[in-house]
Amino acid sequence: MARIKLLSTDFDGTLIEHGANLRCTAAMAEVLLHNKHQGGFWTINTGRSLWHAIEGLDEFHPPVPPDFLLTNEREIFHRTPEGRWVPEHHWNHTCMERHAELFSQADDLFAKIRTHTTEHPGINLVEENDEPSGVITSNEKVMEEFVAFLENEIRTHPDFSYQRNTIYLRFSHRDYHKGSALAELTRLIGLTRADVCAAGDHFNDIPMLDGLHASHVCCPSNAIPEVREIVLRSNGHIASKRAADGVAEAWHFFENAP
Repeated sequence: MARIKLLSTDFDGTLIEHGANLRCTAAMAEVLLHNKHQGGFWTINTGRSLWHAIEGLDEFHPPVPPDFLLTNEREIFHRTPEGRWVPEHHWNHTCMERHAELFSQADDLFAKIRTHTTEHPGINLVEENDEPSGVITSNEKVMEEFVAFLENEIRTHPDFSYQRNTIYLRFSHRDYHKGSALAELTRLIGLTRADVCAAGDHFNDIPMLDGLHASHVCCPSNAIPEVREIVLRSNGHIASKRAADGVAEAWHFFENAP
């Protein structure tokens, strides 16, 4: 048996689908309770901010809360017995410093991005503290075109990367993503990749589904082709069911494997 000790799940598209019922399904609730009963941890590994993740959890209404939240595809928070979310200070602070340093050296790149978004309709540049933090596009075709532009421009900025999910894209340091955050959490709680199961459905989930940070990787049937391909390459499980029911199916697959 796999004896999964840490279950890492994406949220949007993996536990819930846009336009669908936002409540935790019966199959997923059973898995979360079983996982908790056998001493396992659960983390939601999401592109959402902390407050947005908490808001989503309130709607999802799982039978047990997650032990950890990995937010913005890079930050780590743990839940106290009182229900407060406390940051992992060293990791989060180092992450913030390295992003600040990277972005301070990317003025020429940001200038090109500003010009591109101004000249191409359907791209909304998102800024935080007067600095570009990402883009939102009108549709996924426009996003594909923007990604092609960005990939070409960042060739001269080796540490500059991005995290993408549907029409949303966040600029990031190449070393910080869902995979590296999951690896750090695994280290912090004294586990190894052999103890970890990761589930995701979109581009920003790929860094935790490539087999480097979790031995057991999976995706629901609604995952994009690129995710399905990486899960296959990592000897993972592509579920026959969608969203949370697919994650529950995969958990049982790994737990019951010889």
